[in-house]
Amino acid sequence: MVHRDAPTHRTARLGLTVAGALVNRGVLTVGLLGAGALAGEYLALLPELLPTVSQVALFDPDDRAADELWDRLVEPVGRHGVQLCIDRHARDAVRGADLVLPVDAAHAAPLRAGWLAAGAVVLNLGERCLPEPLRTAADVLLTAAEPRAVLLAALVRRLHGPRLIVVDLATGCARPPHSRRMPAG
Repeated sequence: MVHRDAPTHRTARLGLTVAGALVNRGVLTVGLLGAGALAGEYLALLPELLPTVSQVALFDPDDRAADELWDRLVEPVGRHGVQLCIDRHARDAVRGADLVLPVDAAHAAPLRAGWLAAGAVVLNLGERCLPEPLRTAADVLLTAAEPRAVLLAALVRRLHGPRLIVVDLATGCARPPHSRRMPAG
């Protein structure tokens, strides 16, 4: 597969690699919020980087964009045993998901911690931070993809089984001062 946007491809690869280190038993279900270029890269890389994925629920407020992404990728991801479906509400796309991937701040805005399954990992790689209530609800908040921080978060995950891990690697996020948060490095 030829990637037209190498930075987007690298971003998706980094995100899925970090997520793979943090999910407890292997990702089975993914809630994908957004249908842009990053969403397409996530879907293209899922079979390679997270081979245990069996279902992806896609939501985008623009029904046409969601339908176009589905039309383009349902067959290729289906060949790897991944079922791709479209939900018409963000809540439905993330309900029960092991991994939640908002592709940008606009798609993350409606996301609520109460919608997420116990043990979920939320990964944000956009330009703006996730909403503060979601960041505050995290048992572990990781704000850097620095290897030591990811390993420490994975260890906390294995030992304590936090209900919610939020990885907010948005370029505009400041490190939170709260003691229950993971240090950025």
